[in-house]
Amino acid sequence: MTGRLALQGAGVSVGTAVGAALVLEPETVPVFRYAIAPEAVGAEQARLRAAVDSSREQLRSIRERLLREVGPRAYIFDAQLLMLDDPLLVQRSLDLLKEQAVNAEWALRSVGDELHDLFAGFSDAYLQERGTDLDDVVGRIHLNLAADGSAPSLARLPGPVVLVSGDLSPSQAAEMDWDNVLAIVTDAGSPTYHTAILARSLGIPGVVGLKDATRRIPTGARVAVDGSTGSVLVEPSEADIDGFARRAEEVRRCAKGLEAERPLPATTIDGVRISLQANAEFAEEVTSALEYGAEGIGLFRSEYLLGRAQTWPSEDEQVDLYRRLIELMRPHPVTVRVWDLPPEHAEHVSGRANPAMGERALRLQRRRPEPFHVQLRALLRAAVAGPLRIMFPFATGPSDVMAVREMVEAARLSLRKDGIEHREDAPVGLNIEVPAAAATADLLAREVDFFSVGTNDLIQYLLAVDRADPLVARFYEPLHPAVLRVIDGVVRAAMEHDVPVSVCGEMAADPLQALLLVGLGVRELSMSAVSIPRVKNALRKVHASHAAEVARRCLGLSTAAAIEALARQELLGTAEAGPQ
Repeated sequence: MTGRLALQGAGVSVGTAVGAALVLEPETVPVFRYAIAPEAVGAEQARLRAAVDSSREQLRSIRERLLREVGPRAYIFDAQLLMLDDPLLVQRSLDLLKEQAVNAEWALRSVGDELHDLFAGFSDAYLQERGTDLDDVVGRIHLNLAADGSAPSLARLPGPVVLVSGDLSPSQAAEMDWDNVLAIVTDAGSPTYHTAILARSLGIPGVVGLKDATRRIPTGARVAVDGSTGSVLVEPSEADIDGFARRAEEVRRCAKGLEAERPLPATTIDGVRISLQANAEFAEEVTSALEYGAEGIGLFRSEYLLGRAQTWPSEDEQVDLYRRLIELMRPHPVTVRVWDLPPEHAEHVSGRANPAMGERALRLQRRRPEPFHVQLRALLRAAVAGPLRIMFPFATGPSDVMAVREMVEAARLSLRKDGIEHREDAPVGLNIEVPAAAATADLLAREVDFFSVGTNDLIQYLLAVDRADPLVARFYEPLHPAVLRVIDGVVRAAMEHDVPVSVCGEMAADPLQALLLVGLGVRELSMSAVSIPRVKNALRKVHASHAAEVARRCLGLSTAAAIEALARQELLGTAEAGPQ
């Protein structure tokens, strides 16, 4: 058993949790590593033997069919059949399963990796090529293990766990059994990465940027996670557990202090009304958002609908979901972001060095317009049920607006032709997240109904900082002078053309940064629902006029540190006096 081990990352979602670690190894068939009880070893070995037997039957069937169709060339499957009878693979996997008391999938994967390295080390080309046969055999056994209805999966975790992962992709998140996730710990990421945002949205403690947690945290180890401090303890002492429990109680007490303000409006002392809305990935989050006092969904990331599926949702499926969102949130508005595809989706070309700047959103639409056309039809149909806004991401300038208008008009024309009820005037806006769009905001504002500033991407593109890379995370500065000046320019351009502007990035979720945004003229903020009470508490303790004066002074400062110091002194001196 591993002794006590302390790891330090970035705390990204407030809360504490203690539980058994489940290490997620992303593969074609996800491979989990978890401990099993000694009395369950026999049954687990039987699962593995059954999967091997099924693989053998499948390979024999394939060989016999090919023997009839192509003759002697079917011999290529002889090597794979022999591997299934080789004790170096199957028996060694059974032995490892018993020795380490781990699940069949992990034992097979570990032995397969050892043998793959062995084949790769041979100088003989023929023997090196057998590594491909090995991969095929191991992959087939994994598929047969996954076909077992009792096998754990992302959608069916083996009980409450602390999820330890290199990272968590949007598609994995979409199918995750969140009811059994106590906390999230990842090697990669930063406070503004999608995993961190999701953890906050779901109220699950999270620590990211640990670099090698998946290597250092053993399977089944007891892990304590503090999402406030970024502390992760492996095999914590009882004193450690007591300390975590005390911090958890402090968090609960602070949350209770804010609860009384949840039904109150987010209005500054001098009467300026701010709309606080929630970001969401799943329709199920709407109920939670309302409980936290959200006055709308300011960003619904529609790409989470894709999950790990290899096909696009149908038009009717989307209509049903969007209507459900509208009905749950009515009379408050819902803003749906049009497909902004994650890089691992089947329609996306993988292997790009920098997928964040690759073929996504409007760029993908130029090559594959049909999925976007279907989504727009669904959105226009759903908009009949209530206030729905359509937002296009990753625009870079006026030419993109022209493409957006053509897409929307094409969807309207097709619905008219089909005689299907829809809303003709559903508001259409842009997610301002690319510096080129911010620089041309005055031109864009003439053509759209609203702006929503996506500060997470805007900051990383503006400052040339990969927000998922812990090595450069310290250079990601939301209060960098360039960031505030760019946002100020976007807001001014929007005001000049009477275009509403909101902020849907994580800047909106930080009380200090939210106050500066209000000072710059933003009147709509969208964030993780759990952040709404703290931001509301801060807003209700300041004058908007004073926030505007402080923001103007901050625009003249030269460093993020100086801006933060001034804003904290002038704006949070009173706001921080309240419960946090």
